[in-house]
Amino acid sequence: MSSYKTKAIILKSYNLGEADKILKLFSNENGLVDAVAKGARKIKSKFGGRLEVFNFLELELSKGRNLDVICQAELIKNFCRIPEDFNTFLFSQHICEIVLKTHFSCTDITPMIFRLLYSCLSEFNCVIGGNLHNLQKITVFFIAKFLKITGYPPLMHACCICGKDINAGFYKTGFPTFSINHNENISDVKKQLSFKDDIYKGSFYFSIRLGGFFCGECEPGIQNIPDLKKNISLETVIFLGFLFNAKFKIYMNAAINDRLLKGVFKTLEDYLKYHYDLNLNTGTYIKSIV
Repeated sequence: MSSYKTKAIILKSYNLGEADKILKLFSNENGLVDAVAKGARKIKSKFGGRLEVFNFLELELSKGRNLDVICQAELIKNFCRIPEDFNTFLFSQHICEIVLKTHFSCTDITPMIFRLLYSCLSEFNCVIGGNLHNLQKITVFFIAKFLKITGYPPLMHACCICGKDINAGFYKTGFPTFSINHNENISDVKKQLSFKDDIYKGSFYFSIRLGGFFCGECEPGIQNIPDLKKNISLETVIFLGFLFNAKFKIYMNAAINDRLLKGVFKTLEDYLKYHYDLNLNTGTYIKSIV
């Protein structure tokens, strides 16, 4: 059997027989890999405790017909604090389930997805006390960047119905420093965001099914189809633009209120599930705690 070496993160594991383990791996070079570790559950196994979920390993594997066989495993990094808290473990499982159920084999975008997964797991590992706000914040970033990398980001610069440029003034470098409240003059906000007066009509509309924003001129044509339309706030428009363009460190340092974060989390979660036709088991539990 031919063998190969790769670096991979363990996404999931199953018991096989009395002593073996089946592992679902995501590799920087090979994408999703199904492998078996023979004798991994024995007390004197050569693998020790290295084959635990979320561990980042350097592996030597032999090609098999259905499952590759793990010959050697060296631990590069373990995210030991993730399993200590249920909420942190749940959100970490959630992003791993997204990767698993989208069935990505080796493609040009595999290294980018791997780096995204590794970065988010590293950040989960640093969350203190299972802070739900920070866990949601990391997950929202993961979903947004995952959609962008895989080619399914929502259309935000143009109307998804007529194609007209709506120029929503999205920020590429940082979250806006000014605050938005109900008493603020909307014309002043529009100047700061470069909104086009002939398009903006006082409300913003987003459709999960249609795949993005649509303009005020197209809104009357679908006003009797409520499942297509979602009214969103100006604050959400700004945040979405920032989210899809910001780097991780800048994003994590931005102050985002709970109400805004929860709304965007639900919208992007529904968007992801609709366009990938996913049924996420962890999503059911997350809904009960956020």
